[in-house]
Amino acid sequence: MKPLLLTLQAFGPFATTQTIDFRLLGSNPLFLINGPTGSGKTSILDAICFALYGETTGNERQATHMRCDLASLSTPTEITFEFALHEKRYRVTRLPEQQVPKSRGEGTTTRKHTASLYEITESDRLITSKTAQVKLEVTSLLGLNESQFRQVMVLPQGKFRELLLASSKDREAIFGQLFQTDIYKKIEFALKDKASSIVTAKEEFDNQIQGALKVAEVSSEQELNIQIEDITQQLARAKQEEKSSFERLNQAKIKLEQSKMLAGQFSKREQSQKSLTLHLEQQDKIIDMTSLLELAVSAEKLNVPYQHWQSCLNQVKALESKISTLNIERQQAQTHLTLCEQGLQKATLNAEQLPRLNEQLFHLEQSKEKLKEIDSQQTNLKMLESQGKEYVHTMAKYQALKAQLFEELKKSECDLDSARKGTTEKVSLQADIAKTQRLLADLSKLRSLVTEQVQLTNQTGTMRIAKQQLEKGLAEKRQHADKLEMHWHSAQAAVLAKRLKSNQPCPVCGSCEHPSPAEFEGKEVYKQDVQQARQVETAALDQFNTALNELERHHSLCEQQEKLIHSYKLELGDDAVLDIESTEQKLLHLQARYHELDAIDVPKLESVVAELKQRCENGDAKIYSLREEISANEAKLEALNKQLNQLRASMSGSYDSIVQLDTEYLDLQQNIGRLNDALKYAQESQHNATVSYSNIESQISSHQELLAVARSNTQLAETEWDYALKAASFSSLAHFLECRSSSEQIQQWREQIERYSSTKLKLEQTIHDIEQELANTSRPNLEEEQLNVTLLESEHVKCRGELDAAQSLFHRLEKVASDIAQLRTKNSQLDDEYKVYGTLYDVASGKTGSRISLHRFVLGVLLDDVLIQASQRLRVMSQGRYQLVRKTEGFKGVAGRGLDLSVEDGYTGKTRDVATLSGGESFMAALALALGLSDVVQSYSGGIRLDTLFIDEGFGSLDPESLDLAMQILVDLQQTGRMIGVISHVSELKEQMPLRLDVNSSRSGSKISLVGA
Repeated sequence: MKPLLLTLQAFGPFATTQTIDFRLLGSNPLFLINGPTGSGKTSILDAICFALYGETTGNERQATHMRCDLASLSTPTEITFEFALHEKRYRVTRLPEQQVPKSRGEGTTTRKHTASLYEITESDRLITSKTAQVKLEVTSLLGLNESQFRQVMVLPQGKFRELLLASSKDREAIFGQLFQTDIYKKIEFALKDKASSIVTAKEEFDNQIQGALKVAEVSSEQELNIQIEDITQQLARAKQEEKSSFERLNQAKIKLEQSKMLAGQFSKREQSQKSLTLHLEQQDKIIDMTSLLELAVSAEKLNVPYQHWQSCLNQVKALESKISTLNIERQQAQTHLTLCEQGLQKATLNAEQLPRLNEQLFHLEQSKEKLKEIDSQQTNLKMLESQGKEYVHTMAKYQALKAQLFEELKKSECDLDSARKGTTEKVSLQADIAKTQRLLADLSKLRSLVTEQVQLTNQTGTMRIAKQQLEKGLAEKRQHADKLEMHWHSAQAAVLAKRLKSNQPCPVCGSCEHPSPAEFEGKEVYKQDVQQARQVETAALDQFNTALNELERHHSLCEQQEKLIHSYKLELGDDAVLDIESTEQKLLHLQARYHELDAIDVPKLESVVAELKQRCENGDAKIYSLREEISANEAKLEALNKQLNQLRASMSGSYDSIVQLDTEYLDLQQNIGRLNDALKYAQESQHNATVSYSNIESQISSHQELLAVARSNTQLAETEWDYALKAASFSSLAHFLECRSSSEQIQQWREQIERYSSTKLKLEQTIHDIEQELANTSRPNLEEEQLNVTLLESEHVKCRGELDAAQSLFHRLEKVASDIAQLRTKNSQLDDEYKVYGTLYDVASGKTGSRISLHRFVLGVLLDDVLIQASQRLRVMSQGRYQLVRKTEGFKGVAGRGLDLSVEDGYTGKTRDVATLSGGESFMAALALALGLSDVVQSYSGGIRLDTLFIDEGFGSLDPESLDLAMQILVDLQQTGRMIGVISHVSELKEQMPLRLDVNSSRSGSKISLVGA
């Protein structure tokens, strides 16, 4: 981080706005901040630290106390700091909590603490404007919190020994942040989690093994193996018994099936005999059917001559019937022809009226044309009158619309004026909405913090009671253990007396007489009882310490919560007491008003006003045009009435309307049409009657000829039939007709006769075959054999059940043994993994060897590099006397190992603690350590760049020679690309450092000037 620009206003001793442009000092300057005591040299560093973190370089100077008393009340305290980091530029602006004049009335009000952070590399981009968030973002950017910033980049007045004398734990936090060594802690935690998961998994597998043994109802794997051997033998015996039972059952079933087949043959023979007897009962019926079949076949042969004779007879009858019908039709046709001739004579007589009627029709057509013209003129007249009324109605409508448009125009002009006034109100509303939204977010956060604080407070009582109970239990267990231990010590004399023997010396007093040996008082207490009680006491102590630590952490959390709530209340000021609901209602009201104003479209309203004005002008033009159209319409009405009167005068006759004339015209036209149609119809009817009569005469003649031929053919066919009937075996025509049958019936008789013969033959053959098979055999006893099979099946089911039970038990035990073997294999794998991960965790966590964790070991290596660089500069500044080394022995506990510092004195050859250095020596050591740390951090490129170093005082404790050496070190460091600022009032430094910032104090406030740039 390199400073670019610092602007102070009403801060510290600076009453007016002061600006320090660090870019004017050069790219990597070594400069002096010089001025008398109290002029504000340290306030420059306070301003930088305050802008970044909201705190000064010294905890004793609070940010709220840094306002300049010389500044006017209207000038707010404000710090703006621009800096460069990783080729990017940032600007942070911060205003502390302060009193400012009220915007209305007299007096002051409290303005809460505000801050904002921007990235200004290319354009201003807001990162955050939340006061608390700015500190977090700056810490994330720089990689240092405010304490680490003061220890590494700023050596404030009186604080330069902090990094040098920091504890090993604090130095671990600083170095870990600077070198980004969290990865090694993560490795340690990952190894711990892996080792713990392996132990947990191994315990789970052990529990699964015990669970598997319980499933097998055994207590050990040896007992499980014995049971497996026993059940294996039992299973083999059960298989053999089941196999024998199954074979006996199969043999019995085969014998039963053979007996059933034999019994079936006996039954089949009996059934076949019964079927044959029943079948032979149909033999007489089949004989009769055979006779009928023979007669039907003979009759079928005579069908052709019989059908020919019958066909000829039918033809003669049909022709005779047709001729009779034609004679009747001829008589009817002759009567119809006479009537048609009479109708033709009457129609010809009526047609003589047609010329007179046609003349009347012509006169009607002329009258109709005149009436049509009169109706047309009347229609036009009505249209003009209707159009005139419509013009009058339209004129009234235009007049009303014109009045409405003038009202709308007036209203729109008022709305436009209101909208133009509302545009100016939107700006202030927008600012009020943004302010209310920020306030609402802060109030919501404050409420959630207060709710969390209440929950934490409620938990405090419970945790305090639990701690008190554990403390009471610890006291009771400790008292009990002390009592047991005292009792045990008191009982040692009784134990010794119990071992005394007569005439043998006492190991205590040496006497051979034992008149009053010690005796046990109460129950005897053993050392194991005392140890067990102490273990119980230790466990209770651990529980109490755990509860105490949790309570302390809880109190710390409550304090942090209270501080956070207090900081939020300070930021909110008087607004902290506001209600969220009322604030939300206020925000909704503001937003509604803003949306209402935002919805107003001023250009649209302007266009509406212009449109209404144009519509008014267009309306006036339309009214003028309509008046002209009304005048023209009245002139047309007058001319049309005159024409209509002339037509009515020229009209002759008594016809009042076209409807009356059309009715008469239509009657006359229909009468003419009827006369013409009647004449035409009479002529066509007479012609058709004549043609019909001629056709009937012709048909009668042709049918008489056909009848003569048919009668001749009938006589010939009858002769042939008589000859065929006599040649056959039939006695008469009736006998022939009785014996006739259809071809389907004849086929059915044949099939029945064939089926009867076939069935009879099959039954006789079946009975013969079965009798040959059953020769020399008797009917078997199926019930006896079935009973034997049932008994064997019961025996087999029993054997099978025993076998299934043995197999089930065998498989269950075998599955348990397999599962246990797999679990043992997994346990072995876990043991191998734990040898690796457990050992690695022990090494990484510092539980073996030198008892230094991996993280602290890495930091120790980095610290060695830092000390090498620091010692080089310290030896130069101390003229070879001192160098910094890392302490490697004399620790108390693990927490102090690895990162403590010592100084090696070249004059005495001894190593001693850095706290023993004098003020000037401490300053040189701290300076050397800070410079060495800067070098190593830069070389490791851990993401944190220490491009700047500010040193506040301390040079006054150096003698001139040491001062020259220290300055030479700073010059060398400046040449490596770092900005170094030194705050001091030592006069010798002015001569060695021509580039400086002079801070001059006065009654009106201090001022800063740049010298030497």
